[in-house]
Amino acid sequence: MSTIRLLKLGQVALSAKVETPGFVTGLEALKIASSRGDRTATRMLGKVMTRHQISMASNGPKRIESRLRYEAMRGASSSVLAVAGMYDRGDGVPVDTRKAAEWYLWAARVGNRRAMANVAYAYGTGRGVERNEEAALKWLEEVNPGRRRMTLVDIGWALVNGSEGSVDMPAALRFFERAAQISPNVAYQVALDLERGTKGAQNREAAGHLIKVAAERGDSAAATHLANMLAGSDKPEDQRQAVQWYGLAAQDKENSAAGQGLSRLLALRPNSDLVPSIVAGLEKAAAAGNHEALIGLAQAYSEGRGVEASPERAASLLQRAADAGIPEAKYRLGLMYKSGIGVGMDLSKAIELMSSAQESGFPLAAVALSSMIDQSSTSSVPEQAAPKAEEGGTAVK
Repeated sequence: MSTIRLLKLGQVALSAKVETPGFVTGLEALKIASSRGDRTATRMLGKVMTRHQISMASNGPKRIESRLRYEAMRGASSSVLAVAGMYDRGDGVPVDTRKAAEWYLWAARVGNRRAMANVAYAYGTGRGVERNEEAALKWLEEVNPGRRRMTLVDIGWALVNGSEGSVDMPAALRFFERAAQISPNVAYQVALDLERGTKGAQNREAAGHLIKVAAERGDSAAATHLANMLAGSDKPEDQRQAVQWYGLAAQDKENSAAGQGLSRLLALRPNSDLVPSIVAGLEKAAAAGNHEALIGLAQAYSEGRGVEASPERAASLLQRAADAGIPEAKYRLGLMYKSGIGVGMDLSKAIELMSSAQESGFPLAAVALSSMIDQSSTSSVPEQAAPKAEEGGTAVK
């Protein structure tokens, strides 16, 4: 097969997914063309190797390395990076982290951003160079946010587990906090792994710190987690903070747990000084579209807690939540229609709502529905007519 044809096949390997037929065929085509001395094929092979970290150990790595070195000397940064990867992984050559770091630095200095991330990892963990946190962060400045975040997390875990020789939790937390500036959710996921010990190390204190960092950066799941931890405390200050975190988290309309948390706090009848803050949080959450918060707010209006009592307003809020499919709202609104509080009494409507709540799995709906059906059956039986007096006679009294 001609070299031109091989290069066309090899081009597919640059964009195809690993292990697909096109990728496998393209990679083999590049190896053949490179072995013929084609420089374009060698450069393309270097790109594929660095992009997918392909092992070349069974394909004459010494010869490949020499060809990649040749292209590297002529300015092909991907070839430089490919050689660095071979030394880093021990791909057909002995593992040599110092040499790998030198090659990564070479590629980084000519502008290869993938290499910059590798250099940052080396400085952050001490892999092949002396640890230097400032240098690690500097090399990450020009790396795209996604790769920067991933590298920061990788450095952090290496320092947590000592996989590169150094264990340094304070430094690890600093790298994780940097990642949180890019994506708060990443810090929260790291915190969960540290809390559960799912990545080889368990540290609940560090986990708690990162949960707070993620919450402060705006991650609603982290804020809910933090609120859940504080809500179980007997300390007034912890309770106050729980209300604040639930309130912030519940402004994410998709965070039903936060809306439920605020409503639950109100149902537990907290100290009167917390009620205004809870109601304010429910108001903001409801305005943001958090349907679970509507239930707690309806309870406040129903009982006159923190607001002027208004059964009508409570029913209106429950109707909004019921329209959104919230089973508890259907249950509560059904009770209001049964009793005629805040709405006109309508047993048929009450049964309809309660049936829907039961179908959605709300546990209290079945009993309530049974009593409603019994009431409906009783009220539908006509009263027995009084016996008529026989014609010409007197009715029996």
